[in-house]
Amino acid sequence: MSDLVTDIEAKNKRIRRSVDRTLRWLDDNLAKAQAVNVPVFAHVMGHTDLEERARSATETAQRDVQGFIINLLGLEQEDLWNRVRASTDNLPKDKPRVAYGLSTPENILEGVKNGIDLFDGSYAYKATEKGRAIIFKFGDALADQTKSDQPKTLDLWSVDMAHAFDRLDKTCGCHACTRPHTRAYIHHLLNAHEMLAPILLMSHNIYQLDQFMASIRKSIEHNTFEKDVEMFMKYYSHGSETDGKKNHVDEVDNESLGVPLKKKRTLLL
Repeated sequence: MSDLVTDIEAKNKRIRRSVDRTLRWLDDNLAKAQAVNVPVFAHVMGHTDLEERARSATETAQRDVQGFIINLLGLEQEDLWNRVRASTDNLPKDKPRVAYGLSTPENILEGVKNGIDLFDGSYAYKATEKGRAIIFKFGDALADQTKSDQPKTLDLWSVDMAHAFDRLDKTCGCHACTRPHTRAYIHHLLNAHEMLAPILLMSHNIYQLDQFMASIRKSIEHNTFEKDVEMFMKYYSHGSETDGKKNHVDEVDNESLGVPLKKKRTLLL
């Protein structure tokens, strides 16, 4: 439990009260959790106040908890990493730190640099909702290192996918790619509003995100993480990925009084 501050312009008094209240709740919950042998991940608070973030981390680290949760949802990118370090610098290195709000691959890499161990997987969900398939690689998996400004995802809503009969990713081992289901087929499923489309995309995107994290661990083990991050940032485009569905217009069946055609579609060759 935590007293989460949602106002980005909250005063210091409100932030201090949030830290104190969260610590008090933690003590109450710890007594009950330890009685039934339940592991506890404790919230580290402080919002935008660096001193309160450090105090919260220091106080929380003195409790018998198994890990820490650092919530960064809603915080602006400006000064974000100073706030992260204010928390992580005051936490023990032998216990995991989870961060919420660092879901993009760029933020995950920067989070690892700043002492974060675990991340939320919402990037896979958001990509799926936009009809996009993750294709980015990291470390040794990034084979061709001569290009730049490459896309990190494929827009399966794009009309260019209607005749793309390759799988989403030739190196991917997910169900969608090993079956294989082609880009054109998933494009058709999206246009037909079939439930199978997001199922296939989600299975692919979760698999790819898992492979990304595995590549990060391997890179750290081989002491090439900094170099691999530099190559990743150089190779890929880092702009916001568009939602292909927003510009999509359903075909209209003139024989059905202008009702949008969702199930029956004809591919013009």
